[in-house]
Amino acid sequence: MARIYLVALCVMACLLTGCAKRQITTIAKDVGIYPQDARFYLMAKDEFADSSFDTRLLKKAYLKAHFSPWFAKPNPDVKGVFWVRNSLQTKPGFGENRLPNSKEFTQGILDSMDIARYPSAAQRAIITESTNVRVVPSEKMRFDTEDDFPFDQWQNSWIFANTPVLVTHYDKTKRWAHIQSGFVSGWILVSKFGLVGDKQITQLKNASYILPKRDNIPLYHKGKFLTNARLGQILPMVKSLKDHSIVLVAVRDMQGRAQLVESSIATQDMLGSFPRTFSQVRTAELINVMLGDKYGWGGYLASRDCSAFIRDIFANYGLYLPRNSLAQAQVKKSMQDLSHLNRKQKERYIIEHGVPFGSVLYLKGHIMLYIGEHQGRAMVAHSAWSVKTSTLFRKYKNMLGGVVVTSLYAGKEHNGLFSKTLLIDRIVGITNLYSLLDTSR
Repeated sequence: MARIYLVALCVMACLLTGCAKRQITTIAKDVGIYPQDARFYLMAKDEFADSSFDTRLLKKAYLKAHFSPWFAKPNPDVKGVFWVRNSLQTKPGFGENRLPNSKEFTQGILDSMDIARYPSAAQRAIITESTNVRVVPSEKMRFDTEDDFPFDQWQNSWIFANTPVLVTHYDKTKRWAHIQSGFVSGWILVSKFGLVGDKQITQLKNASYILPKRDNIPLYHKGKFLTNARLGQILPMVKSLKDHSIVLVAVRDMQGRAQLVESSIATQDMLGSFPRTFSQVRTAELINVMLGDKYGWGGYLASRDCSAFIRDIFANYGLYLPRNSLAQAQVKKSMQDLSHLNRKQKERYIIEHGVPFGSVLYLKGHIMLYIGEHQGRAMVAHSAWSVKTSTLFRKYKNMLGGVVVTSLYAGKEHNGLFSKTLLIDRIVGITNLYSLLDTSR
């Protein structure tokens, strides 16, 4: 009783003095207490090691989506394409200097888009250098608040070299182009793509594809660096030899056209031919390649955010996923709603119905891969920045900072009795991506 009275006095004192909660940044305890090795969470037997999915159908569907920009027309929904227009006029936000952007500054960016002339092009092209896809034709940053790093709202995605795109528009400077790919659209620098012709399109469509085993595999042509291959990417193969394979890489020539040149990738750096058959062991190994990588909102600094992490895993199995977390969770309308359940009910449902290494959990603005049960807890692998919690007098930013393994209670050590901000509280639904690989359904 005395304890309750003391708390009440503290609250009253805080209200009278107008005190504000101070935010403390710390490292989430989960990262230190749970093994950061996805293989640790594997069951004794891989339930899906003998899956007999039709990889030919998965490959056909994936490549159809991959090459779709070359057979599409510019999106006629001008309002949807330039959805950022209203915020540029009404919500300038903050710049990288932590000071408010002026409306003149954001209006200038809007004017440079030359929206009245959209679409000003319909050119088939291919990415020749992995690059950012921006919401606006600018490298400047826009944050909702002065302390909202790294969430640059003008950073849309990261797109791999060799990705087919349709160029639909140019800004007034002709330095930037608006592109459509199979999974994302936005602005990229003109220097990052080359135009393609029918012969090259046919060559790439008819090629076999292989999968890089890790990130940052340098590819060279005649001693000159071309690009880094990366996990989640597919590479067109010309020839397979004993210790390496010859692959095609697109480069931009002086006239802005794409040329396909040959490069080699060591066998030890390849997962094998695309697509691979799903297995829990293989997925654990893919996760381990990325564990510890730093978080990158929208692919910032070529790092992964939550949806890129999921996308780069399932691409290896021939599942072509959308760019953002909500679209991934709702793919083929397969998400099961968990929003009405309490903490215990949610976790019980996830453990009983989730497929370890094959199901994803969605919460607003975030997505995680369920990897199994450990000590009665549902465990997840995800790329995340932080979990924000609060107690009576403190706010906490419990840092995760990248690809980690956690429970759904990360940050609980700094969470008040009535706070409902843990991952488990915010989970909206569960989606079984594994079942989408079953083409017989």
